[in-house]
Amino acid sequence: MPFVEEEFEILKPTKALFFVRDVLKCSLKEAQRHLDKQRLKHNQQVVRKSQMIQGVVSLIYFKPNEKQGKLVFETKDFGVFDKPHQVYTHPKGYFYHESLLDCIQSHFGKNAHPAHRLDYEASGLVLAGKTLQSVKDLKALFMQKKVKKTYLTLAHGLVDKSITIDKPILTPKNIQKDLRIKSKISPLGKPSITLVEPLSYNPFLDISLLKITPLTGRTHQIRLHLSSVNHRIVGEGLYGVMDENAREYLQLKRENNAPLLMLHAFSLEFEFKKAIYKIASQMPKRFMPFLKDWPSTDWLFS
Repeated sequence: MPFVEEEFEILKPTKALFFVRDVLKCSLKEAQRHLDKQRLKHNQQVVRKSQMIQGVVSLIYFKPNEKQGKLVFETKDFGVFDKPHQVYTHPKGYFYHESLLDCIQSHFGKNAHPAHRLDYEASGLVLAGKTLQSVKDLKALFMQKKVKKTYLTLAHGLVDKSITIDKPILTPKNIQKDLRIKSKISPLGKPSITLVEPLSYNPFLDISLLKITPLTGRTHQIRLHLSSVNHRIVGEGLYGVMDENAREYLQLKRENNAPLLMLHAFSLEFEFKKAIYKIASQMPKRFMPFLKDWPSTDWLFS
């Protein structure tokens, strides 16, 4: 788990601030931040930073876990990780779940962070900076739309020609509380464009393998756009379904029993410090049972 609670026995009186610094091997400033967040306790009581402590204490801290992703490419400034499906990019609270951040920081240290997000349900490539400065620089590339992201997805129905989906997306604030994460197509929404290119088709299952290039980065953009043209992604339980079914899907998600969403961030293309990078992932194993054949890779960076 991203945050763990561990007990330590302190044999001689020690200042709390120094204890946290030494255990976590961090700066005094960072140790103070842990104490300010009341993460150190002695006899179930919160410990102050200036307090002298001895005996058994409990400390809550972030413990990286490298099992939540695979490092597939690395430079001195950044790494690219292949995130599994149903894993969060960032942690969402104490004792709740692991995240890709665990894996990133287990490789590169506490200053390393993802430069962008990838949905919990989706798998694929995530770019991470090794230092605070490189994280800032890489995030700027995404903000300036200088990173080309390509996805693979399996969608219901035959898609026999390329499609440009140009529909504004709105994420409303006052809708049913349990469906508050749902976005929708609306003239009040932000401009949103998704390019769709068919790669292969399985007539026995009536499922198409698609190459997806989003030109904008709205929440759930690919999922919503494909549902809006009647080509719902295989495993999609939030869009293109009745609200009752969406609620059931979200409950299954909370129980870690939701169907697998067939959406994979397959490649990244960008320029960084005068070097051009084109990085590709592998076809996810969960896609294989649905494929009639695997097309050539000539399309990859076209």
